[in-house]
Amino acid sequence: MQTSKDTNPPEPTSSFAVILFASAALTLLLIIRIALFDYESFDYVHSLSRWVSEFRGMTFFEALGAKVGNYNPPYMYILNIIARINLPDLYLIKTVSVLFDVLVAYFVMKLVSLRTGRIHLHILAFILAFAVPTVVLNSSMWAQCDSIYAAFALGSVYFAYRGRSKTAYAFIALALSFKLQAAFMLPVFAVFVITGKIRLKDCYIFFAVYFAMLLPAFIAGAPISSLLNVYATQIGTYEYLTLNAINIWQLVGVVDFSSFVTAGLLICSLAILGLLYFIYVNRERLTKTVDFIRLTYLFVVIAPFLLPKMHDRFFYMADVLSLVVFLFDKRRWYVPVVTILCSYTVYAWFLMEWTTLFDYKLAALALMTVIIIVLRDFVVSLSGRQEGRHGGASRDNSTDDSPAVL
Repeated sequence: MQTSKDTNPPEPTSSFAVILFASAALTLLLIIRIALFDYESFDYVHSLSRWVSEFRGMTFFEALGAKVGNYNPPYMYILNIIARINLPDLYLIKTVSVLFDVLVAYFVMKLVSLRTGRIHLHILAFILAFAVPTVVLNSSMWAQCDSIYAAFALGSVYFAYRGRSKTAYAFIALALSFKLQAAFMLPVFAVFVITGKIRLKDCYIFFAVYFAMLLPAFIAGAPISSLLNVYATQIGTYEYLTLNAINIWQLVGVVDFSSFVTAGLLICSLAILGLLYFIYVNRERLTKTVDFIRLTYLFVVIAPFLLPKMHDRFFYMADVLSLVVFLFDKRRWYVPVVTILCSYTVYAWFLMEWTTLFDYKLAALALMTVIIIVLRDFVVSLSGRQEGRHGGASRDNSTDDSPAVL
């Protein structure tokens, strides 16, 4: 019997080269992170270090219920543990965030695995996610914890798509218990319910996990009203249409906050509800993996782009998911380029006092253009229309194992 050349196993040297490249890339990315560990950001100096110092003056149990800082209790538990370790808290805080950088990259890899079974593409996805500049700076320089909620949020999408309903609800609850920005992902869960990927009756898992994360603080004496009002307090802290976020409010300029904040909330609500209505009407056609990826990116970018009071870091999930959009559709290479550059220019200005790389108004227009293109891809794909090679949405099948980025 004749053996086809296509059935021959890959050459060992090829596998070895992939492993060598991946090891070198990950080592370099870790070295870059460690090199940034000594930097003390404004948030660390004026918030995180002070909170850890306060915890050190209390017993562990007292600290669990203490009114320290303005973060939800789960992250404060981590700082409480760090306060008990006789090592520099700056390094420990950043180490925790870097560990979740790894989990972010892992779930990006798992999302890509929904499209292809090719291991070298999985490895590439992991490395690219671990190398996103804003992901690197957020944990290793800024000492922020956005990687924690983002990792759980990305995991929730992966498990929901796989039909693991209870696990998905648990993961999105974990995400929301760390940061309110995980709420950008909630409309995606409405879509998963609409399309039957997850069961609405399992939503009790969400509430059980979320309240379980608050339980240690409650047992230690924190008033339930205080625990439930953390996010409301955060929302009411600043009265600016944008806090360095590259969004639509950069185009408006300086205007009266009170006159426009309600309009911003209304515009965002109508945009999200309109998209959900379109999905509901076309729910039977929403079967392609790439469309779920596009949709997830759209929700996590539209919310901070249209809402008032958005901070520079609130596009964190959009940065990561823009990369996944490209990994599913190589024609959209500029989606991560524009999305990440918009975030990076603000990071560079805030952390390194660089002159802004791009004018904020031009950056907002560029990001708006990208959002419109991805939205068009989604609408065209869901409406069942086919376009030419250089047109809109590309042909996709949820079972297609073709290498999307080669």
